[in-house]
Amino acid sequence: MPRWIGPAAALGLVVALGIPRPAAAVPIFAHQYGVSCRKCHTVIPHLNAFGAAFLANGDRIPGVAPGPAFPIAMKTNLVVSSADQGPGPNGQGLPKAIVDEIELFTAGAIGPRASYLVEQYLVDGGEPGYLRDAWVTDRVNPWTARVPVQVQAGSFTLPLPVDPETFRETYQDYTPYVQTVGANPFDFKEPKTGGRIAAGDTSRGLSVQLFAGPGYDQRSSLATIGTDVMENVTDSLGPVALAFYHYQGQRPIGGSVDAFTRTGYSVVYNGYARWSSETVLQTGWDSHCTTRPDEGCASSGGFTQLRYAFDRRLFAEGRYEGTYDPIAGLARDGVLLVGYAPIESARATVEDVISAQTSTFNAQVTVAL
Repeated sequence: MPRWIGPAAALGLVVALGIPRPAAAVPIFAHQYGVSCRKCHTVIPHLNAFGAAFLANGDRIPGVAPGPAFPIAMKTNLVVSSADQGPGPNGQGLPKAIVDEIELFTAGAIGPRASYLVEQYLVDGGEPGYLRDAWVTDRVNPWTARVPVQVQAGSFTLPLPVDPETFRETYQDYTPYVQTVGANPFDFKEPKTGGRIAAGDTSRGLSVQLFAGPGYDQRSSLATIGTDVMENVTDSLGPVALAFYHYQGQRPIGGSVDAFTRTGYSVVYNGYARWSSETVLQTGWDSHCTTRPDEGCASSGGFTQLRYAFDRRLFAEGRYEGTYDPIAGLARDGVLLVGYAPIESARATVEDVISAQTSTFNAQVTVAL
């Protein structure tokens, strides 16, 4: 990978963002609907209540036709870390300052109730990127229907109570979402290809989402086997949202078949208020583990986090998380983060990831154009 992903690029953009000025460009949805980024976000990528409803409606404002706009938007994320970066031994292989992500996406309306989105990573983790999202969604019944029903097809993030990637504010992944067990490559961070049907409003009352797709993991060399299925049931009760999700599938492991499940429970409080908290507990079962071929193994994980917004620009976040399985053992860490938005389409964060063995400092600059 060329060394243009090094410190000079990161420093240059940090300096540029230090000069307050109006945003030169805003993402595609703001162009289409003639609004600012803060219509949907507090500090990007964090959604407010309007932004969450916009997302739940398939990136549409019910009954409002989007206007013409340049069809491509971009997000860039730069990272400076005290830890080694890259896929090499002990994480080495890239500089400690990298262009972490460059994403291009296009989106738009199809008729009165359908929409599409395509998101391409040019760079991901400092390495050549891949296609993440490419989907079409359709609101089956009218916008005025009491119980909304949607269908979605393509490649997209699974229906989880806390988004594992697009709206995550820390550089540190949610460890239960990236947890893999033995040689089974399945995790919740990577998008899945398939179909989803949703009934109900995820921000109010009871809603149900069902997913089905081929038993395959992006960037995995394992053969496709069977059909993966997932259910998510969410009940939003004022400031409290309770959710249950269950995933099951099969993967060909070492001449056998690993039939696995992942089950999670979550509580989200004050999701879009000045302060909010999110807690997820997850358990798993694999019928075949590489070090224990004749019996299955259980896994578990979870995280709890608290976010506080001092104003529209400054926020802080803390998270405690852990995972366990009999192969990898027990792992725990805590994340402390402070973020600031110099302009509405950009933000800078500093975080400390504290584990039993290390303390890692990460600084990020994110710009959406």
